Amino acid sequence: MDSLSEAPKQPFTLEQAGEWTRRFREQSEHAVKGHLFDRAALEALLSRSDATGLRFYYGRDEENHPQLVMVAVDVDGNDLVDTPLRQMPTEGESMLMATASLSSSDDDPIVGPGKTCPPCCSVTNLLNS
Repeated sequence: MDSLSEAPKQPFTLEQAGEWTRRFREQSEHAVKGHLFDRAALEALLSRSDATGLRFYYGRDEENHPQLVMVAVDVDGNDLVDTPLRQMPTEGESMLMATASLSSSDDDPIVGPGKTCPPCCSVTNLLNS
């Protein structure tokens, strides 16, 4: 795995970002355009001394709406999760049952799902119109 410091730094223009978000909106079966995370959530994730970046995982909530989950990563790009590797559920056992004893603590560097747009959107701009 490439380390986070080896990730290419490429210029990314507003026009390119607008094209990507437009393409997503045109191809999406849901009205969700984005997710908002407040500064405190970002700072909480990055406050760990071993956190060097963030990873965003795509997910779907109980109503099958798209969501984002953020997790802090270390310099090698590994997710900073403080729980042991989760065991795959056995036959007849759900993942929830298999991991019920592995509860998250308030110190886990995981944040989600954020506020969805809509309804929590910016004024109309190239990224969301």
